[in-house]
Amino acid sequence: MRKLLAVAFAVAAFSAAAEEAPARRVLLAWERTAFKRELMDAMERQLVEKGYAVTRVEHSRRGLDANAADFDAVFITNSGVQSEVRPWIVQWLAANRAQADRILLHTTQIRDWTVRAEVDAVTSASERRDVDRLAADYVARLERLIRAPDAP
Repeated sequence: MRKLLAVAFAVAAFSAAAEEAPARRVLLAWERTAFKRELMDAMERQLVEKGYAVTRVEHSRRGLDANAADFDAVFITNSGVQSEVRPWIVQWLAANRAQADRILLHTTQIRDWTVRAEVDAVTSASERRDVDRLAADYVARLERLIRAPDAP
């Protein structure tokens, strides 16, 4: 009987510890466009289903009000203008350089042009019909960042 009680207490303690472990935090930062809203909705839904705590913010000329160190992974989607990443995103990336290994930068394009910045993914807004597939791909990439040996 004592062994059974000891096992029951150990299982209960392990379960309680597992429940108290904080969820991995993911930041989704986006510009307000129809395609990006659909992409963020799909990514947020998939991440929450997997147990991640998701913070979703918009970025604009005023910048991106978040610190990469507060998150286990960051996904930023940017609208490419004249083949360049928005200046406020470039500044934010420079300010958060120490956490570069946990940031995934995505940009969209309308026409064929060469992106003159380091980005992790480029998508045409015409890919809206594939938003769930794209979201799954980007969520998988974020999970790889989180599982990386040097990730927190």
